[in-house]
Amino acid sequence: MKSTTFSAITIFATLATALPAAGNLASRDHVKQVINSSAVVNINEDTPDTALGVSGTGVVSRVNNKHNSQALVKFDFPEGLGGYKCRLAFGNPVRFSGTGEIQVYTIGGANIESATFNQRPFRDQFKGTFRVAGSGEAVVVDGSGLTFDCPAKGAKAYEVVSVGDNNEVVWYAPSGGLRVDVM
Repeated sequence: MKSTTFSAITIFATLATALPAAGNLASRDHVKQVINSSAVVNINEDTPDTALGVSGTGVVSRVNNKHNSQALVKFDFPEGLGGYKCRLAFGNPVRFSGTGEIQVYTIGGANIESATFNQRPFRDQFKGTFRVAGSGEAVVVDGSGLTFDCPAKGAKAYEVVSVGDNNEVVWYAPSGGLRVDVM
């Protein structure tokens, strides 16, 4: 009996030393780095040829199936991210109403500073849909394209648009809104 108890204790002690300490456990989705936006440019259907310039606030809205406001969001990826995965995320809105849903698309260029509703990089690929449900992280409704291979270096921009009518999502950049998590 004594040797059986000793053997069991020895096995458990061996197993326990093989496990990482509780403070060293990392989730599968552990974020290594956060890349916040370097520029946000709002474009507005009601002033389609007016460049609104770089803003500290992102605004995405639509009212009565028109009056669209969309945000172009630029990120500057530092050197050395090759081999890592990146994931688009959204959080910390200032306010929201309506559906609270937004969609994110890649766009055909990162030169957004002088963009207007009529003159902007073309909308390219759908990346995902978020639902803002409070002041924290948005809920991922469709994450089919949110994760991608991090670019080695350089700028990349996205378009954020409203989903549904009578909807508005507003955030202060770069402390909130669309961001890139490096995994």
